[in-house]
Amino acid sequence: MIAYDDWWLPLQRGLTAYVDKLVIQAETIGEQPKYPFVAIKQTSPAIGVGQPSIFTNSDGTQTIEQDYEMVLSITCYGATIESAADLASKARNYFLGKGTVELSDANIAIVDVLATINRDVFLTVDYERRVGFDVRLRLRDTETYAIDVIEKVTINVEEGG
Repeated sequence: MIAYDDWWLPLQRGLTAYVDKLVIQAETIGEQPKYPFVAIKQTSPAIGVGQPSIFTNSDGTQTIEQDYEMVLSITCYGATIESAADLASKARNYFLGKGTVELSDANIAIVDVLATINRDVFLTVDYERRVGFDVRLRLRDTETYAIDVIEKVTINVEEGG
């Protein structure tokens, strides 16, 4: 099972340290932080890719591995279009560079990083400045569990039959 924190915590920690700005979950309850900041939204759930692999281990356990893909929407907010665009460029560079190494330690691979686009929203008399991009991730889920192992089989063969 891919738990939310399995991908969220490594991603949030790494991106926060790289851009040196607050990184939050998008569309949550509470007051919006001060600009600039980054919001991440999971736009597609973790969907299984390929067939699971099942391994029987010598210690009486079995391990199942399955790869999953998900898409995240990264939106960078700023007081000006320039600050939002600069933050989006830096955030995107994380996924293209340092993030590929850091996230691999948490079994997360960067599959694709799309181009940045303007995501401004018109408010009452002004725009909220937003620039963002999407990232496609692949995660590996590993589950190990105990199994019953047959250690010996005896076959009785009757003669004449």
